[in-house]
Amino acid sequence: MTQRNPHPFEPQDDAALSQLTSISIKGLKLNKDFSEETHCFQATVYIDGKRAFVARNDGRGGSNYYAPHGVFKNDDATRLAFKNAMSDARREAARYIESKGEDYDWAVERFSDEDELIDWVISELINEIELLKEMRKHLKKYVCAYNTRTREIDFWKTTPVESNIDPLKKYHEKKPYVWLNELSESEALKYWRNAK
Repeated sequence: MTQRNPHPFEPQDDAALSQLTSISIKGLKLNKDFSEETHCFQATVYIDGKRAFVARNDGRGGSNYYAPHGVFKNDDATRLAFKNAMSDARREAARYIESKGEDYDWAVERFSDEDELIDWVISELINEIELLKEMRKHLKKYVCAYNTRTREIDFWKTTPVESNIDPLKKYHEKKPYVWLNELSESEALKYWRNAK
């Protein structure tokens, strides 16, 4: 019998989200019914773990709207803090886009002084949160295996406990499967993200 993570579906830390950026979001309120061309959402944006500002979008394809967190006081200190937070977010978003190793040079050059790159990073974070929710839901209900040859995930409608997983593993031992229920959440998410 193999060793298994005794709490495979409980996130241990934010590393499960595989965030490669110091920008994070919390308090996400996502309305899928109103999401047409973009996510319809509201969330608080954090930079390096510090609350920075609020982001929201009406879901109709436009840019995100950013505002100071909490009650807006129309004073110089609040405006300066918000302006600095947005500047930090733009720099971090440009760094993140460049670090992905993809050809985003044109985007960084064109949008680095605008909020477009922040919009992209926030969209990726929302997508990652939604992907993690979907994976957790499936791993709690089914036995799931990632086929390394086809990059597809196969599901068995049986409770993911050792007594159900081991016979499946034995029966399918010749298939190139990675059994996701046995992995840590962050490891399983790498395969889930890569699936077709």
